[in-house]
Amino acid sequence: MERGPYGMSFVQWILVAIIVIVAALAAWRFFFVRSAGTSVVMRMLPADDGRHWRHGTIVYKGDVLHFFKLRSLGPLADAAFNRQNISLTGRRHATDREASVLEPVNGIVTFTVGDVEWELSADLRTEMAFTAWVEAAPDVRQQRPDFHRLRDRVSRSRRR
Repeated sequence: MERGPYGMSFVQWILVAIIVIVAALAAWRFFFVRSAGTSVVMRMLPADDGRHWRHGTIVYKGDVLHFFKLRSLGPLADAAFNRQNISLTGRRHATDREASVLEPVNGIVTFTVGDVEWELSADLRTEMAFTAWVEAAPDVRQQRPDFHRLRDRVSRSRRR
């Protein structure tokens, strides 16, 4: 087996490169995503009582909410929700079993995206911000302006 620089084989260089890439992704996720978002705990339903909660960070970008799991290294969000597709369905307190996983002051907001139901647990400020962000979304049924028609109307009025 032929040795390259520093006495390492090709396979060892590949392993070192993979480790460096994983470390860079972890550092990016830890320093940039966590500092730009808000800590929450989320899960997809149906789920057993107290199970399948995932710690992570939510980041609002315009009309999309990105959820980054704490134990994930990928550069992309683990879930993304368009606020026009989110319907708030309720609010509840944690069960005794969930209290061992969640912070005691956290409330739980239940929402649906399409046919999938989710739960989000966060502190009161984060919960209020999430609720306000969803409720401030324009209605999906709202008629979108036809920019071509509007441009034609403006150009006709200028000709007069």
